[in-house]
Amino acid sequence: MSDTSVMDAPVETEATGKKGKKAKKDKSAKGGKSNLVPAVVLALGMLGAGYFLGPGSGDSGAAAAAPETTVAPVLGEIATMEAININLADGHFLRVGMGLQLIEGIEKAEFEKGKTAKASDVLIAELGGSQMEEIATAEGRERVKETLKEHLKEAYEGEVIDVYFTDFVMQ
Repeated sequence: MSDTSVMDAPVETEATGKKGKKAKKDKSAKGGKSNLVPAVVLALGMLGAGYFLGPGSGDSGAAAAAPETTVAPVLGEIATMEAININLADGHFLRVGMGLQLIEGIEKAEFEKGKTAKASDVLIAELGGSQMEEIATAEGRERVKETLKEHLKEAYEGEVIDVYFTDFVMQ
């Protein structure tokens, strides 16, 4: 019995006791810091890559299918239209004038001579018969302006890129 108890008990000598303690101290002092530094560097690297690559960079299929067009057209002159009267619902009318923002290269004088008839037609088609209450508010006018802008972009094939009201009087 005494043989088994001696075998099971750890034998510590001066050399192994010091070596065991040194190994433990070195491992805890060196291991804790050395694992933390690479983890922090890796995390910072991943954050930096995420910042530079931006959201949606992993979806290369969508980017290949739809090329980005970030070049905005260069603004040119603003062509003005004389105010016209439009019949609204319930016997009311609207007097409205517009300025059309042209792209660079389109001459204002040439545009005003013969191309404003399309804009008048779009304006009458969009606002004719409208309820006065619908377009009397700032939100209503902004909605009409956005709709007109889209229709005029189509009608003028991109020569007109924005719309400004120069006159907007209801009675």
